[in-house]
Amino acid sequence: MGDLRDFGFLDCYGSCFANNDMGTEAIVTFLDMLENGFCPNEYCFSVLIRACSNVENVPIGEIVFGFVIKSGYFESDVCVGWALIEMFVKGSGDVDLAYKVFEKMPEKNAVTWTLMITRFMQFGYPMEAVDLFFNMVLSEEMIKGHVSLSPNHFTFSSVLVACVNLSDPCMGQQVYTHAVKLGLASLNCVGNSLISMYARIGASVFTFANLLSGAASIGAVGRNVISWSSMITGFAKHGFGSKAMEMFHKMLDDGVGPNEINYITALSACSCVEANI
Repeated sequence: MGDLRDFGFLDCYGSCFANNDMGTEAIVTFLDMLENGFCPNEYCFSVLIRACSNVENVPIGEIVFGFVIKSGYFESDVCVGWALIEMFVKGSGDVDLAYKVFEKMPEKNAVTWTLMITRFMQFGYPMEAVDLFFNMVLSEEMIKGHVSLSPNHFTFSSVLVACVNLSDPCMGQQVYTHAVKLGLASLNCVGNSLISMYARIGASVFTFANLLSGAASIGAVGRNVISWSSMITGFAKHGFGSKAMEMFHKMLDDGVGPNEINYITALSACSCVEANI
C-alpha cells in the first residue's frame, strides 16, 4: 500500500472508493488526508462530494459544501459545482436546491447545463428543462458561440424527451432546428429522439413518412433498428397499420435486422389492417 503521506495516492484512493459506491470509505480517506496535514484541492472536494451522493452521507456533504464555499473552490472550479448538483439530486432528490447551486455557479459549461436539464426532465420538470435549454442557447449566443457552452447530443436528446412529456411537437421541432444548425442532427441519438417524440405524441402519416426519408436525406438518422422501431411503433400506435407494415418491409430492405419488439409491433399492425378490411 502507498504511503499515506503521498497526496496523489490518497487522492486516487478516495476517487476509487467514490467511483465504486463506497462513500464511507472515501470520506474516511479524506479525513486521513486532513490528519496527515494536507490541504485538499478542488479535485479532492469533487471526489468527496460525489462520495456524499446518497441519503446517508448527504448531511456530511452539506458540511463539505460550506467548507468548499469558504475555500473558494466553488467559484473557481466547475467540477465542484457539478458534483454538488449530483449530490443534492441523487442524495436527497432536491432538484430545487440543485438548481440553486447551478444558478450560483459563476462558470458553467455544456456538461453542467446538460446535467441540470437532464435532472429536471428525470424528476418530472419538463417545462423547466426546456426553458433551461433555451437559456443555454441564449447564453452561448451572447458570448459569441463559445464552444464550451454549445449544447451537445446528450443535451438535445434530453430536451426532446422533455418535449414528449409536454406533448409539444412544435417545441421539439424548434429544439431539433438548433441541432441542425450545430451539425448534430447527423447523430443517431438526436434523430431517433425526434422520431420517438412524434411517434409517442402522434402525427399524420405524411409527417411520419417524411421524418424517416427526409431526415435520412440530411443525415439526421442513420436508419438503425431504434429509428425504424420508433417509426413502426408510432404508426401502429396511432392506427396506421398498413403504414407500419410498409415501414417493417422497408427496414428489411434496408438491411436492418428486426428485434423482438419489431415482430410484436408488426403482428399488432397486421391485426389492425385485418380489422379494417
